[in-house]
Amino acid sequence: MNLVIDIGNTRSKYAFFQEDRLIGVNYRLDSILEDIRVWKEKGEKVWIFLTGSGHIDSEMQLAIKEQADYWLEASPALEVPLKIGYATPETLGFDRIAICVGAKSYYPGASLLVIDSGTCITYNYVSAEGVFLGGNISPGLEMRFNGLHRFTARLPLVTPTETYGGIGQSTEEAIRNGVMSGMLFEVQQYIECFLGQYPEGHVLITGGNAHFLERHLTPDILFCKYLSFVGLNEILKYVKKSNY
Repeated sequence: MNLVIDIGNTRSKYAFFQEDRLIGVNYRLDSILEDIRVWKEKGEKVWIFLTGSGHIDSEMQLAIKEQADYWLEASPALEVPLKIGYATPETLGFDRIAICVGAKSYYPGASLLVIDSGTCITYNYVSAEGVFLGGNISPGLEMRFNGLHRFTARLPLVTPTETYGGIGQSTEEAIRNGVMSGMLFEVQQYIECFLGQYPEGHVLITGGNAHFLERHLTPDILFCKYLSFVGLNEILKYVKKSNY
């Protein structure tokens, strides 16, 4: 049994896998010890991979680690099943590595554009040879709304909705349509440019705001809610295979 843990700045989450099969996801870290106990009582060995940019209480981390049959933590020195062709690999977020590894597991041997629509939007490129080529970063949805409100005197703070587009008939509509359509047009242009250069390539989208894009994009694009977890599990499997 593989357990991958992502410690975020505002929220932490974890997922259990049996080989490639996702068993379950939980967004409450206070349930993790009980979940581990349940699997161990079933005779399962639990291999644990801890990653993330946030802070975890040292006592909680120790308690989790003590339950692990194998323990792994993300670090810049960790070998992953992806070649890094980035000029500054030490500054590359492990979350971007994870989603690219996950994407490669879906489409091995293909050129990939992997889009993560979260706090920021990251556009990540992987070659058919399995090399992370780099990518771009732009403001995410909430950051765009917050920027208009924070850096102007009178514009309100607007929240996203599932439906948007067209000509705004009020200031609130104008902001919502402008921000959300602007994000959509940006994503569409990245996809168009990528597929123009790599017609046989594949596009995958993940992240907390991916659902705002899904209905507006073509069905051949793969939306994968748990792509980061899939990638972390692939990395854990790779390390296990390399060392055991």
